[in-house]
Amino acid sequence: MDSQRTGNGYGPNALGFQAIGEWARLRGLVLKQWQLDAILAMDLKRREVMAQKDEAPEPEKPQVSERPLTARLFDALFPSKK
Repeated sequence: MDSQRTGNGYGPNALGFQAIGEWARLRGLVLKQWQLDAILAMDLKRREVMAQKDEAPEPEKPQVSERPLTARLFDALFPSKK
């Protein structure tokens, strides 16, 4: 079912009853209530885990120099060719 899941640009959409029902129908299955509950619970947990990965903070970029770039420093590093 996951390979046919839709997304909204912010992550995967939840599996809906229609998608689960169609999946079961195509396979000739009649799901029991506990099986449907298990599918929905696993789907919710999967989306929670994936959301945590997306929210991981980016590592800080190392500071290149302690000196702020000024016009005078820029000119010293890149002298004009006359």
